[in-house]
Amino acid sequence: MKQPIERLYSQHTAIMKHSFIREILKVTKGVPGMISFAGGLPSPDSFPRELLARLFSQVILEEGADVLQYGASDGDRFFKQALKAFEEVPYLSDEEIMITVGSTNGIYYFTRTLIDPGDTIVCEAPGFPGSVTAMESCGARLAGIEMDELGMIPDQLRDTLRGLHDRKAAVKFIYVIPEFQNPSGRTMDLNRRREIIAIAAEFGIPILEDQPYRELRYSGERILTLWELARTEFDDPQLVTIAKSFSKILGPGLRLGFAAGPPEMIGPMVKWAQKTTVSPDCATQRVAARFIEAGHMRRHIDWIIDLYRPRRDAMLNALADCMPDGVTWTQPEGGMFVWVTLPPEINADDLFERAIQHKVAFIPGSKFYPAGIVRTNELRLNFSYSDEKLIREGVSRLAGLL
Repeated sequence: MKQPIERLYSQHTAIMKHSFIREILKVTKGVPGMISFAGGLPSPDSFPRELLARLFSQVILEEGADVLQYGASDGDRFFKQALKAFEEVPYLSDEEIMITVGSTNGIYYFTRTLIDPGDTIVCEAPGFPGSVTAMESCGARLAGIEMDELGMIPDQLRDTLRGLHDRKAAVKFIYVIPEFQNPSGRTMDLNRRREIIAIAAEFGIPILEDQPYRELRYSGERILTLWELARTEFDDPQLVTIAKSFSKILGPGLRLGFAAGPPEMIGPMVKWAQKTTVSPDCATQRVAARFIEAGHMRRHIDWIIDLYRPRRDAMLNALADCMPDGVTWTQPEGGMFVWVTLPPEINADDLFERAIQHKVAFIPGSKFYPAGIVRTNELRLNFSYSDEKLIREGVSRLAGLL
């Protein structure tokens, strides 16, 4: 008698769920008349296709013998030099940087380095499901810290850490997206960043700072990262590791990001890379290096900002014009998302089913909370993918349903 292969699944595989966001993209993609605010997708208009095509051709023809060969697991040294120049961190050693296959890849390696099954990670609530999934796949438990308009609430963070310490829980790190947070669009101000770092130092717990949207600022002033603050004001380069991505700048299909932190963290993360991805894409790294060295990167980011700023403004204006009383939303200074809070009696999961029938899609807020926290009257809207006209029409449809 044939035995089902499922009986051999590992415990993690058996309980692993599909990503709701990835599944909804399959449902909405290609549907005539569908306006989707669901994905965290950059606009295809933002991809520098012709320039990248020329650079890929040049790299393959001129350096193919090198870049078509196996590469270093920690990343291409030419790309690292270009990256340090672009990020204005020439003082970093190569041992403090690793190139990753997108930033979630770096988050996974960081988690793998620190987490044993049953260990705890403290994170924002709501938070990014992609990171939560990567962490849970390593056997981590998530303790969610609720947010105000400036991000993770310090008093709740301290109380939670004390409670976990009293229960002898092994808390391995704090995970935050301080800039244009996914899903809420909120940004930590400078004082809040200092408070979070001070609490982490007090408890001796490292921070993983996720910064995939940092370059996409449309208004307000640029703020020092937690990574920078830890190294300068707190004189502790071991406290914060940062993960960044080129997915929102050059294109997510290139799968290019990096992590920077102390060699004591980066070294073991590279060991995990050696066992999984082997190395990041060698040709893509060299193309990105040329893109930076030729001065294209900053000009291209400025162009993307000019593309996305009117889309953010269009969404905020449409919400203000169309939404009924009792509905509120964040005012993001950058990034890709607006977080909408509905009156308590409205269930965003039910609204989602009705919205799909009316050909407008979003992600219900309940999908962004770790286990133990239930919120059903919130939702996330993406404004980077659709143009201004579609944004207004989609918000109007949602408002009509409400």
